Order: sequence, then C-alpha cells, then structure tokens
Amino acid sequence: EAFSKQVDSQKDHLQQAEKQFARLAAAQKKIDTQINAMINGLTSIENGLQQVSDGQGALAGQMPRLESAAGQLAEGQKKMKSGLGDFSSRLSDLSSGLNDSVKGLKKVSSGMMGANDYLGELHKASDKEMTGWFVPKDALTNSDFTSVFNTYMSDDRKTTELTVVLDNNPYSNTAIQDIQAIKASVKRAIPNTDLKNASFGVSGVSSMNADLKEVSDSDFKRTAMFMLAGIFLILIIMLRSLIMPVYLVASLVLTYFASIGVTEYIFTHFFGYPGVNWAVPFFGFVILMALGVDYSIFLMDRFNELKKEGTEPAMISSMKNMGSVIISAAIILAGTFAAMLPSGVLSLLQIATVVLTGLLMYAIVVLPFFVPVMVKIFGRANWWPFNLKK
Repeated sequence: EAFSKQVDSQKDHLQQAEKQFARLAAAQKKIDTQINAMINGLTSIENGLQQVSDGQGALAGQMPRLESAAGQLAEGQKKMKSGLGDFSSRLSDLSSGLNDSVKGLKKVSSGMMGANDYLGELHKASDKEMTGWFVPKDALTNSDFTSVFNTYMSDDRKTTELTVVLDNNPYSNTAIQDIQAIKASVKRAIPNTDLKNASFGVSGVSSMNADLKEVSDSDFKRTAMFMLAGIFLILIIMLRSLIMPVYLVASLVLTYFASIGVTEYIFTHFFGYPGVNWAVPFFGFVILMALGVDYSIFLMDRFNELKKEGTEPAMISSMKNMGSVIISAAIILAGTFAAMLPSGVLSLLQIATVVLTGLLMYAIVVLPFFVPVMVKIFGRANWWPFNLKK
C-alpha cells in the first residue's frame, strides 16, 4: 500500500513532468517559430542591406550628376537673384520716370497757363505792328531783365545799345562790308516804325575801319587827281612837252594797277587772304608815284639833253647812261621796303609787296620797253607843241 502510494505519487509527478515537457515543447516550438521568423527577418535584413549597398553604389555613381545639378541649381539661383535685382532696379527707374513724368506734366501745365497769359496780353497789346517783339509784363518786371535795361539803355530809356557779333575777322574787308550792310538795313527799317525820327550810329573796330576806308577812298580819289595833275605839270615844265608827260603818267598808272593785281593774287592764292587791305591802295599809290616819276625824270631828262642826236640815238644813249643808275636805285629801294616784310603786320606786308613789285616792274619792264616804244612811235612829236626840232 505504501508502495502503491509512492507509485501513484511518482505517477502524479510524471504526469506533472509530462505536462511540463508538453509546455516546454510548446514553448520550444514557439521559440523555434520565432527563431525561424528571426532567421527570415535577418535574411530580409541581409537582402535589404544588399539593396542598400546597391543603392549606395548607384548613389555614388550619380553623385557627379547630383553635384553638377546642384551647381546648376546654385547658378540658377544666382541668376534669379540678379534678375530680381535688375527687376527691382527697373521698377525703381520706372518709378523715377513716372515721378519725372508727373513733374514734366506739371511744367507743361504751367507752361500752357503761361502761354495762355502771354496770348492774352499779346491780344491786348496796343501796337499791333510790333507784336512780334512783344514782351510780357512779368518779364519786364523781372530783376534779371531790368538789369539788361540798365546795362544797354540810358537812365531816361531814350538811348539803347545793340551788340552785333560778326562771324568773321573784325579787321577783314568782309567785316567792313558787313558794317555797310548793317547800316543800310537800319536805314531801310527805321522809317517804317515809330522810331523813324530816331538817329543811330555804329561803332566798334569794324565800324572804325569802315569809316577809315570810306575816308581813305574819298581822300584817295582827291589825292590821286592832285598827284597826277601835279606830276603832269612838273613833267610839262621839265620836259617842255605835252606828249611825253602823257605816256609817262600812263606808264606810272599802268605799273600801279599791275602791282596791285600781282599783290592781290599773291595774298589770295598763296596765303588765303580775301584781298588787299583797305589802306594798301592809298599808300601804295603815293609811294609808287613818288618813286616812279623820279626814275622817269632821270631817263627823259637825259633824253632831252641828247635830243639833238636824233630820237633813236638819244634814247639809246640815255638808256646806256641812266639804265644802271635807275636799276641800282630800284634795287636799293626795293631792299629798303623789303625790311617791312618781317613785321608781321598785314597792311605793311601788302604795302611792301606792292612797292617791291611796282619798282622792279617799272625799272626792268616799263622804262626799258614801254617808254622807248612810245618815244619811237611819236618821234619828233614827243616835244609837241613846244619844240619840234631835232
């Protein structure tokens, strides 16, 4: 019975152990299932890691492209930033332009109002003929405009000064002609205005030269007539002839005009001047007449002394005896007047050129050729009407 109890006790223990083993087997089965699941998970992880590794390799291969794309993206961002800056600047310019436009419109509006006021005052002006010179009241009362009145008008406002600026050399012949044109224009215009009883005058360097030229031209005519008449009378008395003084005076006048022509040609074609100065004809004429008549007297006085030899022998002997004297005197005087050339003064340069040309021409061409030909042509009539004998 005790053994049976032990057997039953062991049986109970075995049953409990079997239950425990059953439980342990079930737990082990769960563990095995979990281990299998873990193995599968690890396999999945391994596969995932492999994919990650492959992805990393692919990503590493795409890194240059990503880097280039990132650079392009940065460059695009810079351009976008610059574009936004330019756009902002354009908006600022547009805003400034709109402000200027508003200011301009205000000025236009103000100008339109001023023009309306001006037209209103112009319509009410009493002198309809002078409306082209109409000055608005606001301008007349302006301080700057009033200072102009004080500068160019007298205190009683009855005398005014108009300044005319020429576009050429004020000392030139063109400026002198312009002065004459200005005077003529004023004379034509004044009678048709309210200033018809007003007097006017023109001053300035060009006007002074124009006045001097006018006086010189007037004096030149009188001087030329007096000099030629005086020379003619002196030659008549010295040569006792009316014929010889005629062609001698003619030779002097011919030489003068030839030298003036040569001088003008030289200064216009070689030096670019518009012509000879207004003072040159007067002084050139006086000097050439005074010197040239001396040379003609030297020759013809000796011709008169030898007239008994006959017309042709007397002229040939006179040329032999006096030719060297006349040419030497002409060269010396030409050298004297040539000293005026370095002066740099235009009028002196031209006067010296006229005298040089005239003296050399008269001594080398006129006296040796023109005078002997005239003596040959007239023959015994050279001494008409005083003495026709040989």
